[in-house]
Amino acid sequence: MPKPRRSRTVQPPARAAALPRHGGLAVPWITGWFDGRPYFGVNFPVRRSQAVTYRLCQFCRQPLGRRIGLVVRPADTSAGYVDEPGMHPECLDYAVAVCPMLNGAMDHYRSGPPATVAGLLASTPARAGKPAEAYEAWFITPSGYEIAYAADGMVLGIRLDVPVLMKRPVRAAAHPRLTDEHAALLRQVLALESSPEGLTTP
Repeated sequence: MPKPRRSRTVQPPARAAALPRHGGLAVPWITGWFDGRPYFGVNFPVRRSQAVTYRLCQFCRQPLGRRIGLVVRPADTSAGYVDEPGMHPECLDYAVAVCPMLNGAMDHYRSGPPATVAGLLASTPARAGKPAEAYEAWFITPSGYEIAYAADGMVLGIRLDVPVLMKRPVRAAAHPRLTDEHAALLRQVLALESSPEGLTTP
């Protein structure tokens, strides 16, 4: 896997000039704020729904153009839709460059925001603490932009069973971390295999 790029040297696209900054990074429009600070990776549910419904870029909030970038996981393809809104190609490139989950700097999802934050913002508790998944960038056109709805009419995301212009790998899946118990068991097995006693046969 290529070495992650340094996020502080990457400049956001010009269309993101109006976005607030935090720690030198442009804060995506969809990102949730709590107590004066952004929680990257935790989205405002209302803004997520607005972005999908009105074809807005989740990063800069401007209308999407002729090419729409989607960040897709294997779980999304299995579900048939991606719940993350689309992005302009240049906004997606910036997100990949600076997001530690997308550029490979993090191998596990965060444990999650504080309970007070999770109660107000849309988070992904099912992924909390788990190994990072493989990510791809898919590019579609406006004619292939279709919204996925739940039975009750709730906006789920953007459908993936549509014509795709291009698919580009973003990062590979991370390997699960060994627990202390599993690591001790592995050391025991390796020690047995490397010893003469461990290689004897009846």
